[in-house]
Amino acid sequence: MANKVYLSPSDQTANKYAYGNTNEAVACRKIADACEVALKRCGFEVKNNKTDSMQARCNESDKWGADLHVPIHTNAFNKQVTGTRIFCYSKASKGYKAAHAIFDVLAPLTPGTSENVTVNASLYETRYPNAPTAYIEVDFHDVEETAKWIIENVEAIGEAICKGICNYFGRAYVEPVPPVVEKYHVELGEYDTIKEADAMLGGVYARISAVEAAMSEVQNALDELETVLRKAQIVER
Repeated sequence: MANKVYLSPSDQTANKYAYGNTNEAVACRKIADACEVALKRCGFEVKNNKTDSMQARCNESDKWGADLHVPIHTNAFNKQVTGTRIFCYSKASKGYKAAHAIFDVLAPLTPGTSENVTVNASLYETRYPNAPTAYIEVDFHDVEETAKWIIENVEAIGEAICKGICNYFGRAYVEPVPPVVEKYHVELGEYDTIKEADAMLGGVYARISAVEAAMSEVQNALDELETVLRKAQIVER
């Protein structure tokens, strides 16, 4: 039976990023979308709630029977501190194990340095879901360089969270399949004359030659006009 992972990305549109004219909700929804794709590729069942309130999300998570509840946020403090923070309900909880599994993959990826896994039972989404919770604060969006990094690496962040979840459940992480880039090789062959070769190209050479001839005629006409104008000036004087 596939494990069920409930993703709960931030809905905090008022938390503006220091870079990119965006906000926490937009970035975290993109991270959750990338994580959802990765988790499904690895055989998990996933719910990704990007609209409802925290209360509604927790209720949906419980009703669905989630095996892991994963809020995804980015952080802010004093425009200086950076680093990954992950919260859980208690050290005795399975959420603590899940938080460390995700942290061990995500923290080395993010650019920040002030990083830890912390017990915080005061957060609504660590306290109320029935499932173990790993509450992720990816990094700090009030630092311009870090905000830029988050925006440019939403897919990598989503993949890292997925890897950590795979490690927690003891499942194999399945690498994404790179897109297939189709290339076409055209063999034109060898021809005795330009005319024969040009026929294979659809008459490109002939059209270029015609344009060059037309341009030459235009230049000749301009030269003749210049000569006439000069003679006219001499007569007028």
